[in-house]
Amino acid sequence: MSDEEAMNNDDVDDMFDSAPAEQDTTASDSPEIDENVPAVHGVGLEVSAILGTAQMPVSQLLKMGRGAVVELDKYIGDTIDISINDQMIARGEVMIKEDRLCVEIIEMIKRTGD
Repeated sequence: MSDEEAMNNDDVDDMFDSAPAEQDTTASDSPEIDENVPAVHGVGLEVSAILGTAQMPVSQLLKMGRGAVVELDKYIGDTIDISINDQMIARGEVMIKEDRLCVEIIEMIKRTGD
């Protein structure tokens, strides 16, 4: 890949920082490709938020059955790392919203040039 074809981190950051162009909401028989939206917007990524860890001997693990509870080392309100494809991108706070466990992003991690 030539230098002209390669995108650096700043180029990618700029794509995500800019607001998407307004889209025409009229119905159509065939889907149209919006040339103003970068193709990367449709790419799926694996997002991970490790809610906590626990250590136990194998013997205890083997005794566990349905309904067993494993206590983790994190509490509601603790800060955890959020990763995309095994790269840390943010820190978040564990919280409960209505009846769901959630993570509120409290800090985005800026990557320095590789």
